[in-house]
Amino acid sequence: MKFSLTKNQFFVFLFIVQTGSISIAFQSPIIKAAQQDAWIVFIVALVIQFFILVLFEKYYKHFVMNRLLRWIYSIYIMLILVLFVANIQKSLAVWVFQNTPPYVIVAIIVATSLYANMSRPESVVNLGVLLVPLFPLIFFFLFLATPDLIWTNLFPMGNISGKEWVNGLKEANLAFVGTEMYLIYRGYLLNTEKIFMKTIGKYILFIGSCYLITILFTIMFFSLAEIAIVPEPIVYILKSQEVQFIERIDLFFIIIWMMWSVITVIYLVFTVVLIFNMKKTKKGIRSVIGIHLLLFIIPLIIIWKDFFKVGNEILMYGYFVFALIIPFLVILVNTWRSKNDQKT
Repeated sequence: MKFSLTKNQFFVFLFIVQTGSISIAFQSPIIKAAQQDAWIVFIVALVIQFFILVLFEKYYKHFVMNRLLRWIYSIYIMLILVLFVANIQKSLAVWVFQNTPPYVIVAIIVATSLYANMSRPESVVNLGVLLVPLFPLIFFFLFLATPDLIWTNLFPMGNISGKEWVNGLKEANLAFVGTEMYLIYRGYLLNTEKIFMKTIGKYILFIGSCYLITILFTIMFFSLAEIAIVPEPIVYILKSQEVQFIERIDLFFIIIWMMWSVITVIYLVFTVVLIFNMKKTKKGIRSVIGIHLLLFIIPLIIIWKDFFKVGNEILMYGYFVFALIIPFLVILVNTWRSKNDQKT
């Protein structure tokens, strides 16, 4: 499959995949784990993420996937996909479509992804541009809740234990699911485009600021006891705001978030298609349809059996394995091989 990315397209793609459906759900787990210090813990996790991407940029050419790695990463991405779709349906069922059967919502998401992934690669990649003008609106509406914030909720600071630090950092990694996409897509960047440490720093600062604002608002809007029972605090904050020009801000936000999440699903399916180089042949089309059939069936099983808690644990530990351990092992082995080849 032949296509190329500009630097802007690359980072918009990465941003959408990393935020996706996680953006409204990860605040509660990290605050439960690290309490008022969740925002400090997240900043530390953000710094670690910066250095990970810097190392990825330096050694991405050594991340070469053989057939086994293609299968492993495709299975992992499919796992992320089915969990995302199940979580999207769960959130929509709570806030918007209470009486709509799960299979209807899942079918709409899957059908949209199938249609998009039958299009040209360039069309799929450019879908993220549709979200750029809508993104500032989310924070505009969120900042309407500023008068309701209780700043003293941030205190006391620095009182959490070492165990809470570890648990907080573990939960913070949910915000960075999809980090491995940097390595998968970096080779498709135009040769004329260069990525410097400053470029990565700007990206980390942007995505980190977006996440950090939502964590701070959640801590200052709710008590710790309330956070323990509110699964998607950002939506609840927006729901509580009253403005004259929009009756329910939360519904407006949910529409934007739904578009965001569906495009994330499209991008992840596209990644599986890309890894196996599924061309627009009869065999390739059958494979894409097969992926979407699985994407329809498995989320319904997750919803039916209520495997959401297990799924989130898989995502957390999957980050360590697929975004850290495997990439660094592959890079280390291939770097060692290339040095040996140079000596001989």
